[in-house]
Amino acid sequence: MWSTLVQASEPQLKTASTHPIQYYLSLPDGWVTGKRWPVVVVIDSADREFLPAATAFAQARAARRFIFVTPLVVTNGGARYRDVPAYHYSDKVWNQIQNSGPFKFDMDGITAIMRDVVKEYGGEDKYFITGLEAAGHTIYGILFNHPELVRGAAPVCPNYLGRWVDEKQISSAPERIKLPIRNFIGEKDSLCRPGSPIFTQIENVMSLTGKYGYMNVEIVRIMGKGHERLVDEVLAYFLSLQQQ
Repeated sequence: MWSTLVQASEPQLKTASTHPIQYYLSLPDGWVTGKRWPVVVVIDSADREFLPAATAFAQARAARRFIFVTPLVVTNGGARYRDVPAYHYSDKVWNQIQNSGPFKFDMDGITAIMRDVVKEYGGEDKYFITGLEAAGHTIYGILFNHPELVRGAAPVCPNYLGRWVDEKQISSAPERIKLPIRNFIGEKDSLCRPGSPIFTQIENVMSLTGKYGYMNVEIVRIMGKGHERLVDEVLAYFLSLQQQ
């Protein structure tokens, strides 16, 4: 039986069924059961504006039939993140994060979220992933550890300092070779101009991807845009990959 959800585009806060990670879920208008839907995982910056990020993508979706998942990750940069009011985790969960390690919490959590999204909402097994600035720590952690889970990536002015990545254990999964990774930079983004600290980090990660066999990685500048999520450009890119 096919059923349509009402007000499907509004992000709803949920908790994974097998893991304490929380996330905002937004389904496309016209979502129905019995179909497969592409999934975009949105990692927010160190500002940890999870709901605004989820809402920005939901509002920009238009006819692009993506499911959006915005997990409340802890590996996206910044100090004293436990005090950030956007989180809703209990002391028990914070202790788990501390004991298991932040990246294990996030990686296991996103994997658990995706299992739920695939099972309950018809999400495709592999996901697209994007995020601004410090989101790069999380995104490249995933890309270097588990490229086989990702369909395409679009970090925007991403940070990369080697967090959550052990070069001796970078994945050798064959999926990494052709995995499309496009680093977006706003042409007017002063934080990402050549010679800036973040641009140097981008150059470093580009070198690292080449060294370890990621052969489909590029930098694309978006004219007229500054330091922003570049939602429309990212979604257009993911749509182009979906249609290949």
